[in-house]
Amino acid sequence: MAKVLEKVSDYNYASVDDGSKIISCPRYMNDVYTLGIDLQYYIGDIYLQMGEMSLGQAKSQYKKMAVSELEIKEKIQEINNVRLNELLSHFYNNGGQILEAPLTTEQAKEIQPFFNRILDTYFKRLESLLVLAAEGSITPDRLDRMINFDTVELYGNIGKLFKVDEIVKGFKVLIKIRENVRK
Repeated sequence: MAKVLEKVSDYNYASVDDGSKIISCPRYMNDVYTLGIDLQYYIGDIYLQMGEMSLGQAKSQYKKMAVSELEIKEKIQEINNVRLNELLSHFYNNGGQILEAPLTTEQAKEIQPFFNRILDTYFKRLESLLVLAAEGSITPDRLDRMINFDTVELYGNIGKLFKVDEIVKGFKVLIKIRENVRK
């Protein structure tokens, strides 16, 4: 169980002065998609590790759940690639003009503590769900539904922190992708 709880993605982390790591507040739409992709890897890894610890039907169910998370990750990656191509086209069509971040550094610093609090709550919730699943108190299917609900809620709550339409739209896209793949 400890192996599952120790596994945290490093993809989008920045070191803080005290040596701990935090996820940076998104300043661009692509940062939002990167966060979504990182969470998909994280959730998929959890399911794979839970599958390694399980037997029988639960083992195969966890593997199917991990594949579903990979499908969501691929959808997010496709949209992220389209967005990156749009930015690249804009860059070349405008003579190499540097694009300003929709969210300034100062705005990101103001939002960061609230962003961290929402993420901390999410990860604590996941940790408690994993403990319940490892104990057998909840089924893999129930765990999957609860993580899905918590992830959609996470995106919605984080999206509410921002006044920048581009970033809010990115979180709405993440919610839509999750809901469409889960149908």
